[in-house]
Amino acid sequence: MMAAMKYRLLTLYFAVAVFLAPVVAWAAKEDEETARLEGRLEGYATKVRVEGGGTALTWMLLGFLAMVALACLFKNAKRTHLD
Repeated sequence: MMAAMKYRLLTLYFAVAVFLAPVVAWAAKEDEETARLEGRLEGYATKVRVEGGGTALTWMLLGFLAMVALACLFKNAKRTHLD
């Protein structure tokens, strides 16, 4: 009996919390005078990209692909799939 009562009280608590959540959110709404600017509009006129990027990443990719290509040259031709 106590377990059923605890379950009902817990259900009632969550139901009240669900119905009161919009009221609390509405009460916490800021008025027009103290409203903050939107984050999407702040710094709109500034550049977001990095200036003067280099080609180092391209050269590292080229080196990695060259190592993969050279590794295929030194593969043993007599090796079977049973190894």
